[in-house]
Amino acid sequence: MNEDTRLLLKECDAGTKMAVDTIDQVLPSIHSSDFKNGLKKYRDAHVSFGDKLHALLSDGDEAAGDIGIMAKASARLMTGFRLMLDDSDKKIASMLTDGCNMGIKSIEKYLNQYTKASKEARKTAENIVRLEENMMEDLRPYL
Repeated sequence: MNEDTRLLLKECDAGTKMAVDTIDQVLPSIHSSDFKNGLKKYRDAHVSFGDKLHALLSDGDEAAGDIGIMAKASARLMTGFRLMLDDSDKKIASMLTDGCNMGIKSIEKYLNQYTKASKEARKTAENIVRLEENMMEDLRPYL
């Protein structure tokens, strides 16, 4: 596995872990059952991508990507603080939309940075971008 492939896969893996962690954190606060069920679908899709990324990294004898203790703690604290101030579905949808947008920007940046990544790694990253775009679209009615 070349270095660009390894780095792209690790960044995508860390991003899917962050998404799952954030969704898990906000799910108990969601009021609408439709919103909650839709969000569970996206959580499962992120887990599925995480599994695929782990498999690709394992094929190359690489460890999975990691969020980092400080980044994870900071994100959890910020999300928790925002929920304390306003746990409405509207606020949660807004926070998640911001997260999707950050994920898209990050992955696009890494796709531009790691140009020698394998075709499979690049396609997986592009599919994660599409997942984030679809999630943002589905969040719009709750904004």
